[in-house]
Amino acid sequence: MSLFDMAAIDAAPPALWAFLYPWCRVLRGKLHLEGRTAENSARWEYHWVAVRLPHSPEKVEINALCRIREALDLLARVAIVDNAAWRALLVQQCRVPRDEDDQPLDGDLHPRFRFVFNEKFVESGALSPAAVCKQFFVAASVQRGSDDYLEARRILKEVEMTLGKTRCVDSVPFELQFELLTLPDEVLETHLRDLNAMLRILQANQQYDVNSTGFLPLTLESIRLDVGEVNISWSLTQRLTNLLNSGLPFSLFAFSLKKATAENYAQMQDSVGKFLRTVLCGQSLAGAERGGVDTLSVGCHDCDGWQFAALCSTLGSASVTKHLRLYGVFGMSDTEETRRWKWQWLTYALFRTTTDSTVERALITAAQLTREDTLAIAVVIHANSPPTAALNNITSEENMLNIRDWRRDSVGHFLEGTELILVNPGQENGVKGRLFSILLESDSWLHIVSDEGGHFHVVLPGYGVARVDTQPAEQRLQRKDDSALGLKALTLALGLHFGDDGGEVLTDFLNLIGNPLRSLALYAVGSYPLSMASISQACPQLTDLFLEGIQLRNPNDFCLDIERTKSKLKCLGLVNVFTSNEQITRLAEAVATPSSQIGQHLSELGLSGSAESCTIDDANVRVLLAMLKTNRKLSYLSLGLSPELQTKYDEAFQLHHGESLPVVQNKVSIAAKTAFLSAVRGPMCQDSASNSLDDAVLSLIMALAATCATRAVAIHYDD
Repeated sequence: MSLFDMAAIDAAPPALWAFLYPWCRVLRGKLHLEGRTAENSARWEYHWVAVRLPHSPEKVEINALCRIREALDLLARVAIVDNAAWRALLVQQCRVPRDEDDQPLDGDLHPRFRFVFNEKFVESGALSPAAVCKQFFVAASVQRGSDDYLEARRILKEVEMTLGKTRCVDSVPFELQFELLTLPDEVLETHLRDLNAMLRILQANQQYDVNSTGFLPLTLESIRLDVGEVNISWSLTQRLTNLLNSGLPFSLFAFSLKKATAENYAQMQDSVGKFLRTVLCGQSLAGAERGGVDTLSVGCHDCDGWQFAALCSTLGSASVTKHLRLYGVFGMSDTEETRRWKWQWLTYALFRTTTDSTVERALITAAQLTREDTLAIAVVIHANSPPTAALNNITSEENMLNIRDWRRDSVGHFLEGTELILVNPGQENGVKGRLFSILLESDSWLHIVSDEGGHFHVVLPGYGVARVDTQPAEQRLQRKDDSALGLKALTLALGLHFGDDGGEVLTDFLNLIGNPLRSLALYAVGSYPLSMASISQACPQLTDLFLEGIQLRNPNDFCLDIERTKSKLKCLGLVNVFTSNEQITRLAEAVATPSSQIGQHLSELGLSGSAESCTIDDANVRVLLAMLKTNRKLSYLSLGLSPELQTKYDEAFQLHHGESLPVVQNKVSIAAKTAFLSAVRGPMCQDSASNSLDDAVLSLIMALAATCATRAVAIHYDD
């Protein structure tokens, strides 16, 4: 950590805040800092003060919770008046640990709390998350403030007057995080039932503003729920559906699919299908009640083929979820055929050009990718169809010449009560098994992937491919490409590639799926040599690029490729990418040149290396410092340096940390513009010089009024 980063927080808080020290001691051991990387940015920042409330019955009594509530309220008030003092109190008096990389707390941190209910709250003898929440947010929040609290409020008011700061805030946002992992089904259902009841009470209290104690109101901003690996039964799906579709703001829902047994196969297939359709596609929901899940995280390590098809068919029609994380899709035991089949379903869910899915960002881990996989992906993209028996006929390259004949863009309107026969992956491959049927619960538009006269094959979200034998589509329409929908950001962690064609395979993959991408992050183990030119050409709209472990095919031409392809990167992160210090120097010199393509557009840059690639050396640091003097657009620079270089150049980097840049960050608010007009045209300014400004000049001032960006320099140790 940089020495100058410590300056803002390592000094003890001023003595005028000493009256809050006892309140800080109340919170010791209960708080820690959590950060995040902003969307479409490489800038990491602290965002939450995480709170762990007590879970043992003897500590969850109303007076103890009231004391915590009062302490948090007082610190939030300090944050509003003097943000630096609030940060100093957190670190020095509350002794709040920083994140695992020990990043400095040197920027504004708004009062925002995340209440974490982890595995301790579901252990034997502990009070449940719902019980503790109800005690803290309902019972403790309506208690009269203690005499100590009221006295602290009085002193705080005097300090505000002394400082001349009397800022107001309507409320303090908070988030709830529930980690209900490794629980038996019946225990999990009980927790979900209790949470649903408690959250409805909390929602009602916030709606009617039940707060007569003088506390700053806490406003529920979001909820994170992780239930781990679950055996999705009918009763469990009812509990989850009721909770997730209660109208509450779920920012994250995480779960792992569990393989069905022979005994519960049919029941689980129906439960999984209805659950996914309801939660992700908004089926059977009243619009007023629809909350939805913003980020879906799914573990697929122990997932059946039909479950994976059910998941992907739902994601292809998602109407709420925007962010997706998929873990364990590809297993070591997967056959080549299984891997291709999974890639085809992923392509149908995420990479089609004709889609109505709301998923914008996706992360896929441990992905294996071969030339045969890219061919299978190309078939799905061009045919606009998930993997079916018919599609297998065109996977050979000679049949690709007639791919347009296989294009499937039509959707059909099927009436409520239409019977559909589910086509399981085993049946598609000629394996005999029991056929399952389902009746549509409402009129539905379904994607038709084959029309063989006597029956249709359609994609049924939540189930995969289904066959309609008895009733034709009432109406048919042709879908068209909609650039407003579809994937815009992809993070792909690539597994080790066997062979010497990894770079060509990855290039082919990007050429197939890269056109709509604005953001791309690739992680690899060095077996996918790729040029910057191939990335820019495959992803012409790219503004954010992060590469880690990717072997550059022509590293000396990295900046030249950006120039030639007219790439307009705004955010660039490179870890273990360059193989020589000269290549790092060339990049820094290009960023320093105002007329260069990268110098004109880049606003964020991250560089890091290791002994396996190339670490930043002394000469690189000097060039980077020179770049900061000439480049006036780069608002964020993150460097991985050795401890020796960090110590040597700490003061030099300090000169650039926090400096203002002539770059518009935000337009000035309407309120600020109104205040300015009142000052220059108000009744008190009739005779002042400012009143002589004509309307044209004032209009120009209003148009240009903006807040400038502030440069941040983050230095961390390279391992």
